[in-house]
Amino acid sequence: MKTILYILGGLVALAVIAFVVVLFTLGSIVKTAVNKVGPTITQTTFVLNSAKISPFSGAGTLKELTIGNPKGWTTEHAFFLKEISIDLVPKSITGDHIVINSILIDNPEIIYETTITNSNLQDLLKNIQQAAAGENQTAQTETKPEAKPAPEKKIEIKSFRLQNVTIKVAGAGNVYTVKIPDLVMTDLGTKEGGLTSSQLATAIIKEIAAQSAKAALSSAAKNGLLDKASEGLRGLLGGKK
Repeated sequence: MKTILYILGGLVALAVIAFVVVLFTLGSIVKTAVNKVGPTITQTTFVLNSAKISPFSGAGTLKELTIGNPKGWTTEHAFFLKEISIDLVPKSITGDHIVINSILIDNPEIIYETTITNSNLQDLLKNIQQAAAGENQTAQTETKPEAKPAPEKKIEIKSFRLQNVTIKVAGAGNVYTVKIPDLVMTDLGTKEGGLTSSQLATAIIKEIAAQSAKAALSSAAKNGLLDKASEGLRGLLGGKK
């Protein structure tokens, strides 16, 4: 009997230790996950430098996230986010439904590089949409009917805010900066029971790309730069040339 009690006690101790280790390495878990999943979604360089998250409150910061440009674009990157404030439900990080209460990105560095008919953000969005399509196809294909596929992690973001946004516009030999209104999105994935990383990235990047194109077109017109490149922006927005 004592032997059994010792074994059970040892198992409980190991379980407690494992739980504590998971709690106090949340930042490392998030950093590893982001750096692993990010490049597969954007098909570009995607590097998060560090992440610190409280194991008790779930509040923390992600620092220095760089998202590179798709192939064919020459500017240094598409996004550089110096600091991201995040508040998540700690216990959800190890489950299949990750709940993020809020994400706040202040003063992001965004480069909008454009040609007559395209932009780096549009190509980035296409990459992400291709990744999302690949996820759907994989989910619908079962090579072994008897094998159950591993549950796909879904993410819910209750509040996403991008504020104090200045965009560097580069195209047709011109480089200038524009500002866009704060971007606020709520209840991303709430109704759906969570969204995949690709689906979330698609929703967010699509809105940023649209706002960037509008701001670039407006600024070009205001500063007398409404040339072929700006007309191309108008075409991307679906307007008349």
